[in-house]
Amino acid sequence: MFTVNGKSLEYDILDLEKAEAFETALRTVNKKLESLDDATNLTWTQAVRIPCEAVAECFDSLFGEGTAFYVFDGKTNLELAMKAFGELVDGINAQKSRVEQIAKATAKKYAGNREMRRAKK
Repeated sequence: MFTVNGKSLEYDILDLEKAEAFETALRTVNKKLESLDDATNLTWTQAVRIPCEAVAECFDSLFGEGTAFYVFDGKTNLELAMKAFGELVDGINAQKSRVEQIAKATAKKYAGNREMRRAKK
């Protein structure tokens, strides 16, 4: 569980389908944000709307329809969207880091036993 814009969200990054969905959503948002760099004739409104909609679509695709409205309190605000997206990525990365630590500790714990069993053969 992690917090985005003061709202508690839960996402199981250990579930394969959810991990794939997160990677896809992250790539989609990044592509849309990168496309802004290449755009030459954007209005200010478009420059605000495109990233806000990309982040909103990301939240809705990962957590279900209406999550973006809930997280953003019904607002379409560029600063709020970018902050929330950063909090989402940080929250997921913290979960992944914790799991990596557990996996390393487990591997270390049982690595010695395997070596001992092999030595006995």
